[in-house]
Amino acid sequence: MDIKPLDERLSVTAQPGYDDIEALAKEGYRTIICNRPPNETEDQPDLKALKDKAESLGMVWHEIPVKPGDYSSRDIEAFSEVLESSPAPIIGFCRTGKRVSHLWAYSQTPECPIEDLMKAAEAAGHDLEPLKTDLERHGKQKGSSQS
Repeated sequence: MDIKPLDERLSVTAQPGYDDIEALAKEGYRTIICNRPPNETEDQPDLKALKDKAESLGMVWHEIPVKPGDYSSRDIEAFSEVLESSPAPIIGFCRTGKRVSHLWAYSQTPECPIEDLMKAAEAAGHDLEPLKTDLERHGKQKGSSQS
């Protein structure tokens, strides 16, 4: 597994296998966020089996299934709530980690400069440049609604 930090609470990885869940627990991860819909691909591990394994090891499991590039305000808000309320460290996964990085960036735009988010995502292997304008718009909308 290739695990990359996005910030002090959240790291990202590609789809873990069943045996990887125990390794994540041993590394100290306390929460898992799955951003894959069930049965997205034929080779996708059984999410219920992964969830059961994680919970048997004392980890918290959250599912926020999204299609690539299709992030509703409800998805972003749910991701943000999980980040705020779940025990850290947190690991998020999807097929490649891209959706996790995107949802994280959207969730952080009200508090964090876009350039910092882009650098962190790039260090984790994910390019936010195609989302830059939308991230800026989202951050302004959230910032203005919270003031």
